[in-house]
Amino acid sequence: MKVKVKVYDGVKYNADTKKVAEVEYEIKGFEVVTGERATEIGLSTDENSRDEYNEYLVLDMGKGETSTFCNSHVDMFRI
Repeated sequence: MKVKVKVYDGVKYNADTKKVAEVEYEIKGFEVVTGERATEIGLSTDENSRDEYNEYLVLDMGKGETSTFCNSHVDMFRI
């Protein structure tokens, strides 16, 4: 599946947030992670990379590879 990920300079829920990048990926699947699993993801990264709403978008790139984003800083669209 081909997707486009739009990346914002802050929390996308804020009206003054601006799009800073747009990237296309070929992925096998995706998941929005919340709750305890999201907390584990946040604790495995530095404090500046943690999602303010404790939600992460995980893209399955295939062959065991993943890409993880702060979900409140991105929008993903199927294309």
